[in-house]
Amino acid sequence: MIERVFRAKADRLQAIYDRVPYPLQNALTSVRGWFLTRNRYNKDMYALLQQLRLREGWSAEQITAYQLQSLRTIVDHARSTVPFYARYPRLDWNTPEDIQRLPVLSRDAVRENADRMVSSATPKRQRIQVGTTGTTGASLKVAYSPTVARHAWAFRMRQWAWASVTPREPRITFFSSRVIPPQRTRPPYWTYNLLERQVLMSIFHLSENTAPAYIAFLKNKQGQVLEGFPSVLGVMADFILQYAQPIPMRVVLTDGEPLYPFLREKIEKAFQSRVFDRYGNTELCGLIDECGRGQMHLISDYAYLEILDGNDRPVPPGQEGFFVWTGFINDTMPLIRYRIGDRGCWLDSGPCPCGRAFPLVVPTITRDSDMLRCPSGRIFSPRALNQTLKGASGFRFCQFVQDQPGRVLVRAVPNNGEGRALEDLMTICENLRKVLGKEMDVDATLAESPIIRAGGKIPLIVRLAPHEGGICSRIWNGIDPDTVLPWHPPL
Repeated sequence: MIERVFRAKADRLQAIYDRVPYPLQNALTSVRGWFLTRNRYNKDMYALLQQLRLREGWSAEQITAYQLQSLRTIVDHARSTVPFYARYPRLDWNTPEDIQRLPVLSRDAVRENADRMVSSATPKRQRIQVGTTGTTGASLKVAYSPTVARHAWAFRMRQWAWASVTPREPRITFFSSRVIPPQRTRPPYWTYNLLERQVLMSIFHLSENTAPAYIAFLKNKQGQVLEGFPSVLGVMADFILQYAQPIPMRVVLTDGEPLYPFLREKIEKAFQSRVFDRYGNTELCGLIDECGRGQMHLISDYAYLEILDGNDRPVPPGQEGFFVWTGFINDTMPLIRYRIGDRGCWLDSGPCPCGRAFPLVVPTITRDSDMLRCPSGRIFSPRALNQTLKGASGFRFCQFVQDQPGRVLVRAVPNNGEGRALEDLMTICENLRKVLGKEMDVDATLAESPIIRAGGKIPLIVRLAPHEGGICSRIWNGIDPDTVLPWHPPL
């Protein structure tokens, strides 16, 4: 209930938070941390965590049996309590592969039918709604419950255990919480969640000017657990390797973005520590965790994964295909055979030396993107900017194009018609201005198709080289430059 209130009034609460003195901001961060902690660390979570640790010793046969039963349970639950699945046929299950008789669910279908995909078995007062922008910049509404969140946290605690991290161990976090007002120009650029012994670092204030403050703070916290988005930790690693000696941390946990080999290399060099990566999603329908031997394991008691080609046929090991997920834990908004848009391949290299029988998977490129750089030197990663897209439902694609040092263009491809898209576009521009401040001009336009790079990659942020600056035909795909909509602050 409390989490629903926080999320429903997020903008209003954020505005109040930004205006109060720093000591009170710390207090408010800890208050919210207290509410989260009550759900995350209760006895039910610890009981589930104990079960999850025991499952690590399962054989391949035990995993298959569990997946078959879980598929039966979630599909029957969806058919009986979710309007969208009411007409799905009843399956006579023999193997997990029998799920292939059900249709593949596209991301567009989920976005257009989100309200019909929520289970009536979860009371409205317990439903928590969030937004995710996925790989395309198009927003999607997701629902879950406190019980689902607690289960997801237990799975996170199991991966922490793989990295020898215990619950509530002191940690430093570089995720997307707006913990510091955008206009602040002097440290501290962080707040404290005392209940979880956590420091939340602002990812919206990173620049060459602020790097010394971040570096000094991390030096005082060396030896702790560090977690964050790979691109943000990569920026921090660049500053450390350029201006200071490496800062040893006990372990680094990455999540929320692809961890490319070059990012892993410099993060591990800057922080003198192993990186444990994780692939997950806001929809809570799929999970892949890295073990201590550096292998990525499908978490088979969390979801069932198919990897399919463009014609929805299974691909052999080593061949890239589309991830199609059926989640087990989110019974508030079950997703069955959901093509999420990401890709990967099965790794057929025999049993993992870690001893776990969970299958090995290689997530490949899930989002290719540049960084946005402000004239002041501040650097914004894709995960920093995609927060401004939450709640927008009028687009199929949305991108940020930096065609000049002091300008960013919000470039969106509408769903059906321009009415809702224009409204969402103006809201995004307003959100973006709050994050970037006055040093960047913000414009907006609608387009017929997204900017696509080699290999079919659709970057969220596109930074043009100087000779590509301005409004050029290669970018606009026939859109008249006169249709560009300058952003104006609301009256």
